[in-house]
Amino acid sequence: MNKNKLKLCLVQIQGRESPELNRILLKKNLEKCLKFKPNIIFTPECLNVMTSNTEHLKKVATTQEECPVLKECVNFAKKQNIYLSIGSLLLRIKNSNKLVNRSFFINNKGKIINFYDKINLFDVEINKNEKYHESNIFKKGNKFVVANSPWGEFGLSICYDVRFPELYRKLLFLGSKFLLIPAAFTRPTGKSHWKVLLRSRAIENTCFVIAAAQCGTHHAKRKTHGHSLIIDPWGKVIIEGKNYPKIFFATLDLNILKPIRKRFKID
Repeated sequence: MNKNKLKLCLVQIQGRESPELNRILLKKNLEKCLKFKPNIIFTPECLNVMTSNTEHLKKVATTQEECPVLKECVNFAKKQNIYLSIGSLLLRIKNSNKLVNRSFFINNKGKIINFYDKINLFDVEINKNEKYHESNIFKKGNKFVVANSPWGEFGLSICYDVRFPELYRKLLFLGSKFLLIPAAFTRPTGKSHWKVLLRSRAIENTCFVIAAAQCGTHHAKRKTHGHSLIIDPWGKVIIEGKNYPKIFFATLDLNILKPIRKRFKID
């Protein structure tokens, strides 16, 4: 294993409306990644359910223990000896009428190394037809989380977090070399803000940014921006998707990180 080179696959999908349908969709995509022989596979936010209908979401969401998508990912990572980042799962939790939006980092033995609950909830009114009030549905997270790997620490975040730079500064100080920003970004804000926000987080923290995204039109006419991105610590775009499902492969040269940080006196 070369700790200075990270081979990764990034999966951009058009998510479905139920955990089981998404399990089937994800399994097909994970198997397609194998030909690239990646060290890690990265997936988007809302990997188990994609919908704009909150009642439907509450009806089909499972607990972490029952989630077929999580089980699929754990089994795949263990069987294929590959690390796997689950962008997020929308999960029911015990003794609460709210869900959590939870990201997972799984090692090549199928063990969940760490998980992160989305801190900054998406409460916005984009236009008269597109309104989001995540705090009505989700319980807010309260911990900054990094996950260790042979290639360094991965700082975990989810989608709307990208608008809060102080979160990423904290992840940098916790040792992050990589910032994970999986998303189901809306199209209007995505077109105007997505790429510039991601490049900003990479540049100001001298970190690799890896952002797997949902794309297309989903259940209940929810539309997402797509345009998954991988950005290096200088702000250079290594990979950029469009608005249709695709698997991306890249090899990151981690040797570039130290000299860039030295120039900006970031240890």
